[in-house]
This record gives sequence, C-alpha cells and structure tokens, in this order.
Amino acid sequence: MAEPAMDEMTAVRRLRADAPLPDHARLAPARRRLLDEIEGRPWHGRAGWKLKAAGAVAAVTAAALLSTLTLREDDRTPTQPAPTATARPDSWVYHRVRLVLLNCPAGMSFSGYGEVGSFDLSPTTRPCDTKTRKSFDSEHWIRYDGRSTAEPDTGTGDPDDVRAWAQPAGSASGQMLPPQQTDALLTTLPEDPDAALKAILKKSVPTRVTSAYRLTQAQRDFDEVVEVLSGASAVPADKARTIHRIITGLEGATEPVEVTDGQGRKAVAIGVDGNFRDAAYERNSMQVLLDPETFAYRGVRWVAGTDYYVGGRASGGPFVAKGTVLATATRVATVVVDKAGERN
Repeated sequence: MAEPAMDEMTAVRRLRADAPLPDHARLAPARRRLLDEIEGRPWHGRAGWKLKAAGAVAAVTAAALLSTLTLREDDRTPTQPAPTATARPDSWVYHRVRLVLLNCPAGMSFSGYGEVGSFDLSPTTRPCDTKTRKSFDSEHWIRYDGRSTAEPDTGTGDPDDVRAWAQPAGSASGQMLPPQQTDALLTTLPEDPDAALKAILKKSVPTRVTSAYRLTQAQRDFDEVVEVLSGASAVPADKARTIHRIITGLEGATEPVEVTDGQGRKAVAIGVDGNFRDAAYERNSMQVLLDPETFAYRGVRWVAGTDYYVGGRASGGPFVAKGTVLATATRVATVVVDKAGERN
C-alpha cells in the first residue's frame, strides 16, 4: 500500500479532500448509543463486537428523542442531489485537503488518491521544530471512473489550469478503487459489520509493494476500511455507522479521542494498536477522524506509535513522545464536477 517516499511539498500536493458535514456534537454520545440500541441486532463475529442491552423503556425514550433529531449525511440542502446521483464515468471528483504538521522535514507515502498512508519525520539539514506547526491546502481531481487524475498547474498562474495524467483503466494509481467503484461498494455494503468488512477486503486493491512496513492484520484491515471512506464521493449516513462499527470492532482498536480537525470542527480520532518500531515508517500510527455524531469522514492524523528521537538518539534530533500528534490531513471539500479544473 505504500509508495516510494517523496519530498513534503510533493506529498502535500498529493493530498485529497472530502465534504464537510454539519457538527451536531452536543447530542453525539446519546444519539450514537440510541441508534445502536434501536436497531437491536445481535452482534457477533470478529473480536470486539459488543451489544449493550436496552430495555423497553429505553427503546421508547430513544424513539421519542430520535424523532426530534435530523440525521443528515452532509450539509447539502434537500434539493441538492448527492454526488452519485449526478456523476457519470467521465465526471471528475474535486478534492480539497488541509494539512497541518510539525515544522519538520517529513516523508509521506499515500495510497492512490486518498490520505491513507505513512508519515515519517525525516532528518535533513533543516532543523526539526516540534514546538511549532505549519499548514497547507491542496487540491486534486480524480475522474469518477479512475482513468485520470489532475492537479493545479502552478506554472501558468491561472488557478483553473490543471495537469492531468492517465491511469490504468478502472484503477486509481493501481492501489485504490476509483470513486465509481467505491460508491458502488458502499451501495451494497451489508449492515452487519463483520460481513461488511469481508465485502470491503474482497473488493480492495491489495498492495504489491514488497517493502511495505510490517503491520498486524487489524492494522491492514483498518487501512482498507479507511480507504473506502477517503475514496467515496459521498458516504450515506447508515453506511458511515456501519463502517464505524467495523473500525471500533477491530482487534486493538483504540478508544475514541475527542479532537478538533484542521477546520476547527469537533471529531473523534480512532486508530489500531499494532507493530511500532524505532525505524522509518514504523514509528508512527495513522488514525481516522470521524464526526462524533454521524461518523462522517473528516480525514486522518498521524501520531507517534512509540517514543523516539528524530534521526536517532545519536543525531541529537528532538525527542518525540508516544502519542504526539505529528500531522493532520483534514477533508475540506468534495464536489462532483464536469471537468478537471472546476471546483463547484
């Protein structure tokens, strides 16, 4: 799943984005619990699935409360069609992402056109300042059928000019399903989280990179699931809840942590504990950022998976404590457009 490392500016230009969702965090914990209790399905299968029993009174109360709430997939008005309703194979999906990271040289490697991948603080002649942060916005277009990708052509001075590259048919950089196939996968995704995970793994594009860093099976599953969130042009609200159940049911899934994304929106960060070593690309852990109520995709962040010194102890590089947030890639916008270069 990993690609060869690139300089940080190139990596920044590779980042992508997704549609912002309304923030209803005030009722998040109760609403999440009530939704699960109302559905009333027995959960079983992969380690970690749990069911909290709900009594009849709780169910009635839940139904009354939910009748007052509006569960929306995103912030489109009812008259605006979802992207998949208007997308054609030759349509383009416009992405915008905001990257906030430590003011240090960084090596990044991403899978396809999404944010899933690895992040490493790289020692160079430029000092690594772990006390301050820098931020960038980036843009990208991916054709709906995955046959082409495009980025702004910064050499012309015209923000509407783009550079496009052809991709293999039905593929996005050969490592990730194109938006059209990702949307189709979501449409048929089973409600049961165990069956849904099997469906995702069956459809996912496996990595062919033999040098991919060592991960547990749960970490690999986590990456594949987050790829679906990052690759879709839109994620229906019920599918977002199913994917949340998949993630939280993975072996080693971390407790959700309340955070703020790069746009100041409330989110929860969830990762998977696994193999972390004091070596390049094995030190840090990726976590997914989800809306605390709807579980809509907000982006990803990378945290130190172990204590280490940037460049090694002998280099005199700064010390990074386990759990330190190194970078955050926030989804800002996803729009289906007619051609590369359009933004709305």
